[in-house]
Amino acid sequence: MNRRNKPRYKLILNMPDLVAKHTKIGSSVVTAVCWMLFVYLWMPLITLVAWFISADHAYDEIQIAHEITNLERLTVIYGLIILALGGTLLLWALKEYLRFRNVNRRRDPIAVESDELAVYTNLHTDHITSWQQTRRMVAHHADDGSIMRIEAAA
Repeated sequence: MNRRNKPRYKLILNMPDLVAKHTKIGSSVVTAVCWMLFVYLWMPLITLVAWFISADHAYDEIQIAHEITNLERLTVIYGLIILALGGTLLLWALKEYLRFRNVNRRRDPIAVESDELAVYTNLHTDHITSWQQTRRMVAHHADDGSIMRIEAAA
């Protein structure tokens, strides 16, 4: 039980084996699609950089554009796409800065008494109090997360 007399539940984030298989698969598919979309949006810049370093893909793009006017138009289009992507990222960063500039969402942790820790960990209050005074301590845990033994340096 915690301070509000509610039972403590382990977070599912700490126990990924409890996540349903279809949820894991769906999350992985959405992540893969988003990464592919992100790379696809950056392809004009990647192609332009590859062209500057004489990569084959950029050379093929230039070879397709037979005339210099097509190349100039293609360069302008790439530049506009680069400006649009960069501008979008800058606008998003500005929006987030304005949204959170004076907001401190961090809160001080609630102080826990040794008695509450003793009840929660099923250990003696004297042990916990002495461990809080040590400079170095190694806690050995069981598979379920409970404390098996403590090695405390004096």
